[in-house]
Amino acid sequence: MDELTIHAPSLKNNSLYKLSKVRAIKARKKYNLENGPIITPVFNFLEKENCFVINYDIGKTSVTGLFIKKGDIKLVLIHKNRVLGQQNFTAAHELSHVLFDDNSLFDLCTPPDLGKKDDNEILADFFASHFLMPEEDILSEVEYIGGKISKLDIIYLSSKYRVSFIAMALRLFLLNIITPDEYERYLKQSKKGKLRLRKICEEHGIDASTFNVPEPYFSNSLLNLLLKVYHNANISRSVLIEDYIEPLESAIGKDLSNFVKYAESTYPTEVEWDEI
Repeated sequence: MDELTIHAPSLKNNSLYKLSKVRAIKARKKYNLENGPIITPVFNFLEKENCFVINYDIGKTSVTGLFIKKGDIKLVLIHKNRVLGQQNFTAAHELSHVLFDDNSLFDLCTPPDLGKKDDNEILADFFASHFLMPEEDILSEVEYIGGKISKLDIIYLSSKYRVSFIAMALRLFLLNIITPDEYERYLKQSKKGKLRLRKICEEHGIDASTFNVPEPYFSNSLLNLLLKVYHNANISRSVLIEDYIEPLESAIGKDLSNFVKYAESTYPTEVEWDEI
């Protein structure tokens, strides 16, 4: 790998920041991602690593996601009430744990908070920033925009890179593009719900999907696993519905009755049992 260049002035000697950039570069190469914003849904990368991904209502909490790993089972829960940009950052944060943490673990992801997390969580946050918003790409964007970066510019960049406004503002602050006072002002506005992101996008013709809550998502592979377990008679119909399908429906807010009908209609016959 070419000599690593760190562009964030305050983090030039930060070993976690350096390591996370190396990891993010490797991850982008692994998934054949070109420079610039990632268009592919971030959940897809988790699924490539055999994770089950579910949008789940985690409740009124600062927690944005969870990663549970026990043996070969890897489950990622992403708070379904968060906007797309924050869901993407959370997914990239958990991707860091999936790719680089070997041991079984239980991880709670919260919004980036400088200096108030343990090293492994800071490393995952740094990885998500490098993976979604590479330093060189953001600096090129800033050079292209020219002049002082405004709130509208940050909204545009957030929409383009599909991350939350605050994640992009923090990125620009650490790259010395906006001042600490500007970042703190945006952070206070965000906490008070006064950023007006969707309204500003509407006024200026910017795609606002990054700042909206998307439709609930879950991995089809999870249903495939349930189908296999049910068809192999490892669980009964009542257990399938009461212990798995109904809780999943409640979590994601979707009707899965068609899946239950399909599972029943394709249940093995007496002859097919011999093949199983």
